[in-house]
Parts: sequence; structure tokens; C-alpha cells
Amino acid sequence: MRTRPPFAQQLLLLLVQALCFSLFVSAFFVCLRLGFLAYTGVYKGALNQPLGTLLTPIWQVLGDGIKYDNRIVAIFGLLFLLLGLITPNRLRYKALAYYALFVLALCLFLQIANMTYYSIYGNVFDSNLLEVFEESPKTLLSMALTGEYFIGTKLLIWLFLSALGFFLYRKVARWGVCFYDLLKDLPLKFALGGAILCLALFMLVSINSRFALSGVSLDFIIQPVENVFLRKITPGAFRNLYLVFRDYSKSQKIRFANFSSKPLLEATMAYFNLPKDTCFPLDLRKLLQHQSTNSLEPKITHVFYIVSESLSSWHFDPKFDSIHLVSALKSLDDQKHGFIFPLFLENARRTVKSLDVQITGLFNINDTNFVNMGVKIPSLPTAIGNQMKGLGFHNLFYYGGSGIWNRLDSFTKTQGFDDLIFNTRLLEFAHQKLATNPKAYPQPLESNWGVHDNILFDYILQTTPPDRKTFSMVMTLSNHTTRNVNLKAFGVPLEQIQALVDRTPASTNLPDANFLGHVYWYDKILVDFIKKARAKFPNSLFIITGDHFDRSFDYAKDDFYMTKSVPLIVYAPSLEPKRIRCIGAHIDIAPTIMELIAPKGYAYASFGNPLFSNANIPSSCVHDHALGFDVVGAKGVDGVDFVYGGGGAKGLRYVREHQWIKHPPNPQDLELAKALMEKEKIANGLSWYYLFKGPILKSPLTPHK
Repeated sequence: MRTRPPFAQQLLLLLVQALCFSLFVSAFFVCLRLGFLAYTGVYKGALNQPLGTLLTPIWQVLGDGIKYDNRIVAIFGLLFLLLGLITPNRLRYKALAYYALFVLALCLFLQIANMTYYSIYGNVFDSNLLEVFEESPKTLLSMALTGEYFIGTKLLIWLFLSALGFFLYRKVARWGVCFYDLLKDLPLKFALGGAILCLALFMLVSINSRFALSGVSLDFIIQPVENVFLRKITPGAFRNLYLVFRDYSKSQKIRFANFSSKPLLEATMAYFNLPKDTCFPLDLRKLLQHQSTNSLEPKITHVFYIVSESLSSWHFDPKFDSIHLVSALKSLDDQKHGFIFPLFLENARRTVKSLDVQITGLFNINDTNFVNMGVKIPSLPTAIGNQMKGLGFHNLFYYGGSGIWNRLDSFTKTQGFDDLIFNTRLLEFAHQKLATNPKAYPQPLESNWGVHDNILFDYILQTTPPDRKTFSMVMTLSNHTTRNVNLKAFGVPLEQIQALVDRTPASTNLPDANFLGHVYWYDKILVDFIKKARAKFPNSLFIITGDHFDRSFDYAKDDFYMTKSVPLIVYAPSLEPKRIRCIGAHIDIAPTIMELIAPKGYAYASFGNPLFSNANIPSSCVHDHALGFDVVGAKGVDGVDFVYGGGGAKGLRYVREHQWIKHPPNPQDLELAKALMEKEKIANGLSWYYLFKGPILKSPLTPHK
């Protein structure tokens, strides 16, 4: 009678089987992506380019796709191993076989569903998928049987390919058994240790997408290809589904009551100062409507809206004037064509959320990123891209990082941008320059966040047409943690900066010379770009702001004003704008642009208010206020500006000339501050309502479509 192998032999066989299974599923994912590419990309024409011109990007997509897919493969492989460990010997073979069939059928089903979804929506799984759950089963069945997408046929194909995949897996599994037969003749400890090591290394690399003990966000490190279709199919169906349902789960927990204790109608009346007899329904688009008072003939042809990574108010502190930290930006403040705004509040504390506000024109919603809220984001009339398109501008969004980060490619397109320029195209541009001039750009060209800003600005300068109205919205990134610009190659005076650091008391926690050197470098290359752009495009408008306070710097963290504010620089060499407000926030940038460039009487929608005008409008600073993120600002009763972040009198800080000053809290100011904080919460709630329920405000008892 044949003796049953010991536990160690059984474990060795199971480890080999788990490794073979994982490798097969990894290869199976590659085949699925190739099938998506062949059917939808080539046969259905989604590539929109000749296949021969895309061989290198296709190879890159397959490599990047494996990094996403192998995280799922690792989960399936570990479950395979666990199932084998807990299943009795007599049932293990069948249990593992059925599990393998289930995994292959599931992966194949999702890929075919993703391909079908792409043929309907022109995109991989996204928030539109949630609409399926709103359809009746009868309608879905009718679509499957009689629709134009051949769902019934695809189900048959799914069954056939699942069987074929399982057949091929069984072949590979037999090879695994043969490999086990070779290993079992080796010393058991050596064979078992080798099998464990191989499987562990595969899992480590698969889960972390690199040979390391810590994982990385692939959305940051992957350099997306230029082709839109290839870019969309890179993450894979599992990743797409995870994002859809994760975001949907979060979104279902939010109600208007999360923002304000007032009922919707009462809150709306308070926010817009509506009459007491106001009733539902109300149209937010009309309530948010403004009209330009621009007295000049439209003359601005190029608008550059530059959102600068971590550009902060503390950069402008006079104590840094000795090293000329931001002397270039300060030089633009001539109070005729250029202005540094006196008190400007951030509307978010992270880049993605700041971009949400500045791109869409909606307030930050519960400090949650819009594209992660599980809702189909509509094309919004408050979005600066849509507003500029209405004025006949060609809109481009520039970002030196990944084009799939924060789903910028689809997000910006929805909000009125004609194209997204990201790291792939910028690196191609840089390498072309270096091919003719090896000294064109010092190395390194990029950080782990993306291509450096000097290359980004050169690209914009060279590719922007002078004879076409353009709106360029730019998100920079070089002044970000890792800060690896070759400062010496750009002539940054690091010795002088280091001397300032050395003579500053250690208790100040001043950042090091490399940190300050990047601020210095960015200031100079930014204004160098502005000067060149001003010469090439005389009728230009430049808007420069920071995305948020630089959180990595301890020096300013105790200064409430500096932690809640960012700079705003407005520069228009062909205009002489007048400042009409004294306090503003990110939400006010879009209406400021519209006020300066749109013809008189032009209607636009905005939660904010213009800060500058070409018309002689009396300054409204006496009753001025601004709504930031968890902070508000206003002019106090004695004429001194204040900022307030909650917490009673201790949260009330007074500001003068970009510095907070000691000033006794005035009870009237505190009362106003609390009222403004409530208004800020209502603004968040109304933004949520617009995003989730649409622009028409209705009674809670009225169903929403």
C-alpha cells in the first residue's frame, strides 16, 4: 500500500502549485489586455493611430499593466495557497481546480464587460457604471438579448474562453507537478526553502510593484503613454472597479445636513440674501450668475493661470529679502500692471483638492477629492475651462506629472479643457532639445513626481500659438518633497542661502538651503517665463497662486495667517486693473479672470467674486469677506483685517501687511466671523448638492432624477 507523503512534501507540492497558478494568472492578464487592445483598439478603431506607430507605447502599457495586475494576482495566489492549506487532502485537488476556474472566469468576465462598457461610454469602468443599478432587471435583460452590443454572443464567448483558459491552466499545472517531481528528490529543507523563497519574492514584487518592503502608488510613478486609449486600459478592470465602488461607498454617507444645521431652503436664503417669501424650486445657475463690468474692448488673447506647488505666504516674509528668495515675483508688484493681493486664503489643504476647487469653481466638499466621490461629475458652468471656452479660447491644462494622476485626463476634459499636456510629452520635448544641444537642460530632468518646471515652461512658451486665443492652466511640481533640481547648474546662490540658515536661531526651525534654494529657483524661472511670454504675447494675463500652504515647513506652522493663506499675483502688462476687494480666496480667481477679459454684460456663474476690474468700481473692502477652507476672512469693525478658523476668540487673528498682529478680539468681529463660518459650510453644502443632485434646488420631499 502506497504511503501518504508527509506534510512537508504536501506543502512543497502546494507551494509549487501556487507559484504556477500565480504565474499563469499573470500571463492570463497580459493576454486579456492584448485582447482588449486588439478588439477595441485595433478592430473597433479606438487607438485612432496606425498600429505600427504605437509599438513602443504598447510595450510600455503591457509592462505598466502587469504592475497593476500582479497586485490582484498576488491576492488570488495567496488565497490559492490558503485554500490548499485548509482543504482536506482528499478534496484539495478538486477544490483548487474549481478555484482556478472561478478566478479565470471572473477575470475574463470583467475584461469582456470592460470592453463592452468602453464601446458604450468610450471609457473604462467609471462612475457611469452606477447607472446600471438604476435600471430595471427587465430593461437590462432586454438590452442583453436584443441590444446592439451583442451581449448574448459575448456571454457565449466568455464561456468558451473560460473553458479554454482552464484547459491551458491544467496543462501548466501538470508542468508544475513535473517540476515538483524534480524538487522532491532534493534535500527536503533545500527544496522547501527554495520554493518558499521563490513564492515570497514573487508576492513581494507583485504587491509592492518593485523589489522592496514598501509599496508605491502606481498612479504617481507610472509615466503614462500619450495615446488616450492605451492610457485608459493601463490600470485594468479590477483597479477601475475598486475606484468606482470605493468612491460610491464614501459618497452615500453624505447629506446636506452634514454641512449645515439649517434646512436647505433656509440655508440657501441666508447664503444668497433671498427674500423671506422665497420657495422651491431654485436654480443655482441663476443664483450664482454675475455680469462682467469690463469697460474695455476685449483685448486679452492669452491667459496663463499658474497654480504653483506649495507657493506660500511665508516665502514673501521680509526676513528672506536678504537672499532675494522671491524677489522676481515681488518685482511684478508695481501697483499698475501687477499686484500682490493683500490677504488671500486657500480653499484646500492638498493639491488634488485645490485643483478641484480651481478647476470646477465649486467649494471643497468635506475635504474629499471630487473624482473620489463616486459621482459622475457634470460639465459645470462654474468651471473656468467652460467659461473660457464660451469666450472662444482654446484651453490646455499642463501638469509635469502623470496624466492619470487624479484622473486629470478625463476630469479636465469634462470641465472644458481641449487637451492635457503631461510628463510623457514634456520628456519627449526635453530629449529632442538635448539631442541638438546637450547642455539645454541640466540633469535630472524630473523628480519622482514628474518633469521639472523649467522644461514645462519652455514647452508652453514654444508651443503656444501667438495668433490664437489660448487659456493655459498650469500645475507645477518641482517645489515638492524630494526637491532634486540641479540648483548649482542654475546658479542658485546656495552659499548665501546657507549663511542665512546658519545665522538664524535653531529654534526657528528654518528649512535647509536646498529647500529654500528650490523656492528661489522657482521664483526666478517662473518670472523668466513671464517676461518671455509677455514679449511673445503682449496681450497676456498672468494669474499666479499657490495650491496650498507648504505643510512641510515648521517655521510658519505657528502662524495661523500663514498656514491658511497663499499668495495671489495678478499681472497684465497691457491692462491697468483696479483692485476692488481686499480679501479673497481661490474660489474668486475664476470670476476675476472673467471680469478682466469678458466683454461688458457677459454673464457667467461663480460662487466667488471678482477681485480686480478694468472698470472704475468703488472698492467694497469695508464689507469685504472671503470663504476659505475651514477659515474665513473679513475686515473688522476698526478697519483691521482678520482671519478666523473657529474655536471662539482664540481662533480670531488680525492681519496687517501679510503679518498677524496682536489685537484684542472684538465681539462684533467674532460674531461676524462665526456667521461667515456658517456661510462657508453652506457653500460646501450647495457645492455638494450641485455635484450630486444637479443645479435645481428642490424640496427634500421632491424626488430627484
